[in-house]
Amino acid sequence: MSFTPEIVIVVIVAGLLCGFLNTVASSGSAVSLPILMSVGLHAAAANATNRIPVLVGAIAATVGLARNGAIPWRRALLAAAPLTAGAALGAMASEIIPSHDLRKFIVGAVVLALALIFTKLKNLLSATGDGDVTLGIKTMSLLFLVGIWTGFIVLDSGTYMLLVLVLAAGLTLVEANAIKNFATLLTTAAAMAVFVQHQSIDWSIGGIMAVGSLIGGLLGARLAVSDKARRWIVALLVIVIVAELIHLAVPIHWLDSRIIPAINAYADNALD
Repeated sequence: MSFTPEIVIVVIVAGLLCGFLNTVASSGSAVSLPILMSVGLHAAAANATNRIPVLVGAIAATVGLARNGAIPWRRALLAAAPLTAGAALGAMASEIIPSHDLRKFIVGAVVLALALIFTKLKNLLSATGDGDVTLGIKTMSLLFLVGIWTGFIVLDSGTYMLLVLVLAAGLTLVEANAIKNFATLLTTAAAMAVFVQHQSIDWSIGGIMAVGSLIGGLLGARLAVSDKARRWIVALLVIVIVAELIHLAVPIHWLDSRIIPAINAYADNALD
């Protein structure tokens, strides 16, 4: 697949936003997935290819956070275990369910995430954490379910990870965010293994987007360890989820019939 310089720039910028948002909060895929579909990938291929920038961004974020001593490794490894197991199952499910049914799951997940954020906003902001926090059976079971969604679509999975780690496990928002980034690395790798087996990934466009995601992940890691990290995390969570709902409320058929064909026609003409 060949791309014009303009499309390459758009893809890289989308990757940068994806990596930054995923590192600081969540929902970076709300930016990257539509762009991947707009350049010609169908939903299933875009869903699989999107894991490349998500993985690269998570690696960059984990390295940046680790350098600042922000990752509690024991808790991170414990939390990542059920998430990764669930992600492998979710990725398998995404290869079975028809693409046109994915939208129903996405709408439900976005609405639920927004409802939980607003009803638990005070708890998220005031969480102080406890040095004796343990990840019990209830928390591990919830993380397993979140892992399934992470492998299935990945959209808003970071939000659900944060909610479980803060509200169910009792971690601080900043610590939970660090664990989320490390867990995203492992869950994405597990999901990608399934997609690679099914040859669902477009490595060319995914590689281009990963360049931007690398930069976004490194930049996001700096903000995630700042003194105002907690409020930045919550603010960005609310903004991106509200933006997702607005996007879902727009007549998508208008975008599909006008915008996406225009982009593809432009690319085709430029390559002639």
